[in-house]
Amino acid sequence: MILNCTNYDTALESLAKVFNVSKSAIISVLEDVNPYDHLSQSPEDVLYDHMCNEIGEPSRSLKVIWFHGTRIEDENLYSKHGILTKTEARKFIEPRLRKMADGLERRGSNPFSMSLSGKDGPHDEGPFAFLIREVAIKAPSPCHNYLDAPEIVEDLAGIFLGQNYQQLVDRFKSVAKPCVVSFVADSKGYELPYVILYVKLVLDGEAELDAGSAANTFFDAEGVVVPPERIHNIELI
Repeated sequence: MILNCTNYDTALESLAKVFNVSKSAIISVLEDVNPYDHLSQSPEDVLYDHMCNEIGEPSRSLKVIWFHGTRIEDENLYSKHGILTKTEARKFIEPRLRKMADGLERRGSNPFSMSLSGKDGPHDEGPFAFLIREVAIKAPSPCHNYLDAPEIVEDLAGIFLGQNYQQLVDRFKSVAKPCVVSFVADSKGYELPYVILYVKLVLDGEAELDAGSAANTFFDAEGVVVPPERIHNIELI
C-alpha cells in the first residue's frame, strides 16, 4: 500500500486502500468527527484513533510517496544519481556556481554565515522532502521555497559573493528549472495520521494548499542518498 498526497483525490484513494474500504466510507467516517474537540491529543491523532475505532486497523505494510522540491539544469541527473545528500550535491553544485560567479564582484560579508555555522560538522544532511506535493511547490510560510532557489545555492552564493549573493542566485535561476522529484520510501509510522488530517481538512472546505500546510510533515533521509530506483516521478514545474 502506498500513501500518495499528490492531491486530495490521490490521498483519499490511498486511505481507502490502506483501510480496505470505499472512498465514500472514508468520507462518511471523517464527516462526523471534530479533531479539535480533544485538547489532550493532536488533531491528527484524534482522527487516526477515530478511523481505527470506526473502520478497523489499517494495513501495516505501507510505503509513502515524498516530494523533493529543487531547481536543476539537467533533471536527467536524478535518473542517473538519485537524490543526493548535502555533501554529495555540493560536489556538483559548488564548481558550477564558482564558474557562474566569474565576472561578479564580492561585496561585504556572507549574510548566511550564522546559518552555515550551524550546518557545519562531521554529519551529512538530507535529502529532505514534503509529504504533500502542493506544499513542496508553493512553499507557504515558514517553508523555504526550494523550487525558487535550493538552500545550498544561496549558501554557496553567500560564500562566493557576500552581500552580492543574489546576483549569483539569479544567474543560477536563469538556467535552472524548478522541479519536483517524487520518490517512494518505507513508512516510518508517523505519516498516516497526517494524510487523514489533510483529507479531513479538504472535506471541511479548506483549500488544498491550506489543508496541506496544516497537515504536512517531512522526510529526512539522514545523510543517505535516495537511489534512482526509488524515484517515482521527475516533474518540471
